[in-house]
Amino acid sequence: MTVFPPLRPYTADPDLESMTKYMRPVPATRSLVVVCAHPYDATFALGGVIAAFADSGTSVHVICLTHGRHADPRPRHRLDRARDLGRATRHLGADDVTLLDHAPGTLAVVTLDDLVEEILTARHSADAILTVDATGADAHPDHIRAMRAAYRAASKQGSTLYAWTLRAGQTARGHQVLVVDVDRERQRTATSCHTGLPADDPLRSRWQRNQDRAERLIVLRTERSVPVYARHV
Repeated sequence: MTVFPPLRPYTADPDLESMTKYMRPVPATRSLVVVCAHPYDATFALGGVIAAFADSGTSVHVICLTHGRHADPRPRHRLDRARDLGRATRHLGADDVTLLDHAPGTLAVVTLDDLVEEILTARHSADAILTVDATGADAHPDHIRAMRAAYRAASKQGSTLYAWTLRAGQTARGHQVLVVDVDRERQRTATSCHTGLPADDPLRSRWQRNQDRAERLIVLRTERSVPVYARHV
């Protein structure tokens, strides 16, 4: 397990902040743990939401279960990806990032109890957990395992669980869906930190074309005692 604190605290530019107000803010949360399967999930998928939580005053802690999308035994490349993710999460405003040592594509053979224990050891308590929605038929096996581990960790510590999704709200199977605004320019700055990913990589190209400020979060689990006011879609 490797823990990388940000190189320096993120300092918002007041002029920039005045131009990028979130008309639909994230829920008020004191602390958020982000559980992702791969380093790129934390930036290309979840980066906008992470920054929105950080800007709202939430203490954000990122836990990444593997070092990449594909197995790569070369230690130098793993260190490079760890460094890049540390820089990216600093741009997003996260407090720190923890990389676990599981190989990509192997999370399905790790017991959920072990994954949950690693998550809770890295960050023993949080008001909420954020992960990638993996309820679709085409979900990556690592994403499925990460979501199940996040759900079990949230249940153990009584946390709300949000799942970032690209799917329309009617596919959320009765769960509440929150629509929140994000800062795409900030997210693109973070994704550019991934130096090992070619500029023409389909993953990078796909997300850097995204101009829509809206993101959707499925509320998979909540322990809130008061209603969450949000637009349902």
